[in-house]
Amino acid sequence: MSTHGSGSNQYTRGIADFVTGLRYEDVPADVIARIKLLMLDSLGCALYGAELPWSRILMETLAETDTSTGAGVWGTNRRLSAPNAALVNGTLVQSFELDDVHRVGVLHVGAVTLPALFAVAEMRPGMSGRELLAAAVAGYEIGPRVGMCMGQEHIGQGWHSGATVGVFSAVAGAARALRLMPEQAVHATGSMARCSPSVASPASSTCSRTRMAVSAPPSRARPTASTSQNSPRASASAGRPRGSR
Repeated sequence: MSTHGSGSNQYTRGIADFVTGLRYEDVPADVIARIKLLMLDSLGCALYGAELPWSRILMETLAETDTSTGAGVWGTNRRLSAPNAALVNGTLVQSFELDDVHRVGVLHVGAVTLPALFAVAEMRPGMSGRELLAAAVAGYEIGPRVGMCMGQEHIGQGWHSGATVGVFSAVAGAARALRLMPEQAVHATGSMARCSPSVASPASSTCSRTRMAVSAPPSRARPTASTSQNSPRASASAGRPRGSR
């Protein structure tokens, strides 16, 4: 056991405090409207992706060894274990690279936030719609902010942000959905960060699409939702986004 206190890293602690303290009532109405749009956009991408050949390869391969039924695979009647369903669903969202992108944080946020969050929701029946939305806001808020700190040169150096940054979105959304205590969220965030490093794959490769999904296994700030940067590509956001540092 480490002799260092879990609160020794102020940045991890800050993430944990924000995520665990976030209430639906704290989220501005325009951010709630935006997060709903972003979620629908990601789900639409996944429905399209469910019919693509590389998506079918992944689903069929996992189904050969996974007979559990913990969570559903979007756009199909398949069910897999929660971790494998999250893996597939993240792949489906990114399957044709039509999904949302945070242009400053350089991250496809829906593909890494929603699969883990929905898997948690299926494992915890009775979660309210408000709780689901608050958890989604936590994920969409944290990952891009980490990406903004890393800088866009992070990608140019050969790293794949879906893994290096996406894990922070995945763990933030899941931690909020699980109603973790701050101390638990600190450990969850640190554990996921240790799993994050990933080098970039060739652009538009099947490996790249699946790697996005690997990020999604399952002082209190007012959210200003960096989600405003996460525009569906059909209607790219214009002007300086809210949610800057």
